[in-house]
Amino acid sequence: MKEDLYPFGLREWVELRRRRAAATTFFYVLSERPLVCVISSGSLLISGVDLALGYAAGRPCTILARPTWNLPDLSGDIAAVDRWLRREHPHARLVSMAATETDAALMAGLGVEAIHAHNSAFIDERIFYPEPGATKLFDAVHNAQTKSFKRHELAYGVRNLALITYAELGASETVADLVQRYQDLRYVNYSERIGFQMLDGDQIRRVVSQACCGLVLSEVEGPNNASMEYFLCGVPLVTTPARGGREAMYDPRHVAIVEPTPQAVEAAVAAFITSAPAAQEIRQSALARARPHRERLITWLSSIVGKDLFKQADKNLWLPQFYDKLRQTWRLEPRPDGRLEAHKITK
Repeated sequence: MKEDLYPFGLREWVELRRRRAAATTFFYVLSERPLVCVISSGSLLISGVDLALGYAAGRPCTILARPTWNLPDLSGDIAAVDRWLRREHPHARLVSMAATETDAALMAGLGVEAIHAHNSAFIDERIFYPEPGATKLFDAVHNAQTKSFKRHELAYGVRNLALITYAELGASETVADLVQRYQDLRYVNYSERIGFQMLDGDQIRRVVSQACCGLVLSEVEGPNNASMEYFLCGVPLVTTPARGGREAMYDPRHVAIVEPTPQAVEAAVAAFITSAPAAQEIRQSALARARPHRERLITWLSSIVGKDLFKQADKNLWLPQFYDKLRQTWRLEPRPDGRLEAHKITK
């Protein structure tokens, strides 16, 4: 393929291959026959498309893209990749998930098929639930990577805090540096002796269930997984006004939206310590908001596979072939010949 046929944004992946650098991406096979692959849009869009095309090996395939950032900010690149696929790989079809009806209409206006299906509706409630008998050990939990858009500074003064964090490859802020800025951490998945430890879903559920509330403090990002994990674990949310779609899954009874100041965040945390909704009320509300999004995706998927998949879904419209967040993590290793080797990361 000639490089001048790449749309804006694909050149970075071409350069990655030239430098033989490794990359991490999200990729999941939702259906084998016919082939439906799930990838992430945003900075991972190109590597996901590349992996899907490699997996398809010329077979017709549908590539479903989950937005990892505010979809309007990604829309131009997604539309460019869609045009490139139509021209260079007509057997492949790109479809974008959208957190809101407005976002879905935006993508449709750019010529990209879109489904109004929120990312966080596909967090597995069998993994995230209120742990029976869990003692509230933490005033709040903040599950957020180290990058500055997460606005950790708004939570530095929150007392009795549990921090779950990680640094993405190439991030300027390390976990060790970030931890030093917090004033009263009672839990963090890092220690000077052991270093950083990645937590699995069960470990995250345990920490979240022991918190009085959860924090999400970014101004702009994607639909946001942590907020739904909090809700499914029966924990209310303290957050700030934001763009990216996470607010579409809010029940105002269980969310405090505050000004982006440390004082406002700390006051909202204190309020939930004093009086918080019942855990099962929060969880059931979150599932009620997730079901219409699952219904729309199942309707779409049923039309592709040619049979009614609702018969296979449970009462919350979770299909057996769904996977937590519809994503698995893969490491891509470019080879000297320019091709890719993909390795699924299980932990």
